Amino acid sequence: MTDFLGLGATAVLACAIAMIAGGTVKGVVGIGLPLVSLPVMATFIPIPKAIALLLLPSFATSIWQTFQGGLFAPSVKRFWPLLLGMAIGTPVSVRMLATFDVKVLYLILGMVVAIFAALLHRSLVLPVSPRAELWAAPAVGAASGLVGGLSMLFGPIYATYLAGLKLGKEHFVAVIALSNVWATTVLAASMARFDLFGGTDFVASLLALIPAFAGLAIGQWLRGYINEDLFRKTLAGVLFLIGLNLIRKALD
Repeated sequence: MTDFLGLGATAVLACAIAMIAGGTVKGVVGIGLPLVSLPVMATFIPIPKAIALLLLPSFATSIWQTFQGGLFAPSVKRFWPLLLGMAIGTPVSVRMLATFDVKVLYLILGMVVAIFAALLHRSLVLPVSPRAELWAAPAVGAASGLVGGLSMLFGPIYATYLAGLKLGKEHFVAVIALSNVWATTVLAASMARFDLFGGTDFVASLLALIPAFAGLAIGQWLRGYINEDLFRKTLAGVLFLIGLNLIRKALD
């Protein structure tokens, strides 16, 4: 992986640990692989490279969750406007990724992570009525695509939206996973089109499946032993500090 990404041993180790940590969070709560891994990795490697490294782990772990519980078809039927909006917003921002000032990327990533961490800590959700869902779904999808194309953090925006719909736990996880699969597919295609995801990136991302799935296995094992409320608040605190650190890097 070092040859593929031009990294030193410290950066490689940091990325592997970040993948394990992100996979563990995803195994426990169903989401969080890019949200946990990317801010840490972005401290050691350029954000475009970090995003490329996360593509296959994010896709593969979400595929596994998408088809659990028999909710794939109903999720597609109800949330296709969300997916359509994401397909429109993502290529627009990916096109800017190659030329975007890295400090602006750090600022966007840091702000998204810090804001989401604050919402996560307070368990804040915005109620969404069925009438509002008609226009909110494509708008949320497009906003998620715009942010996700620059940072791979599609989840914070649409996870907050989905929480407002008061879906059941299993349906929530299924829709999140479906959205992640779709978002990663669109993101990979967009990055490949703009020469931001090539053969060496694919191999490196393939190798990254190992720590990601190791973390996923750990998380699934831990799920029955961790108090979810305490875990959520601890995770929120860590993410908030990571977000502030990235904002600091942007302002240096």
